[in-house]
Amino acid sequence: MNIQALLEQKDNKYDEYLLLQDHLYNKIPDNQRFDLIRQAVECGKKAAENIKTTSLWEYCRQEGITIDFFQEEMKVENFRFVLAEFQLPNHIRINQSLLQIAKPLLLTQDFLKNQQVSEILLAHELYHYLENQQQLFTVQKQLSYRTGPFKRRARLYSLSEIAAMNFAREYFGLSFSPVILNIFLIYPIAPEHAEYLVRQLLVID
Repeated sequence: MNIQALLEQKDNKYDEYLLLQDHLYNKIPDNQRFDLIRQAVECGKKAAENIKTTSLWEYCRQEGITIDFFQEEMKVENFRFVLAEFQLPNHIRINQSLLQIAKPLLLTQDFLKNQQVSEILLAHELYHYLENQQQLFTVQKQLSYRTGPFKRRARLYSLSEIAAMNFAREYFGLSFSPVILNIFLIYPIAPEHAEYLVRQLLVID
């Protein structure tokens, strides 16, 4: 796994990768993509700046957010692991099984600088709580597009992911994109799939 290349990848490439995963990506006009990413990044960073003076766990307690560290059976053939998730209205779930399996690998990574991965995952999901509570840009933004003769409007969920990653990065002052943690968390279970994700991230053009 080319860790150094991942760490040296430009930040905007990770944001572009996340946008590319949106099922409506091909409906987004080329001349709007850069601005949508920019607005999502700014939205995530601003949300983090607004609560930076409060402990993450204390903020969740004040907001009445419940946090559940769950266990699940890890199967090599299952590539769709839930790392963490936010459930409306105020519940966050974090995959303790993945964290435990990946812990030996994570402990060898100097770039983490003793930062707890569970807290980065928590921050990411906290953004999803905030965007819904405060009706932020990433919830409000609708893409207008056509399907044949029909006009449609839909939310771009990739913008929420871009903002959430940048929220976590801003809150903790991380020197890396949290996107790469997806790779480290699944590598011990599904190394071939993790390597595939690495190749995807490194060929974003």
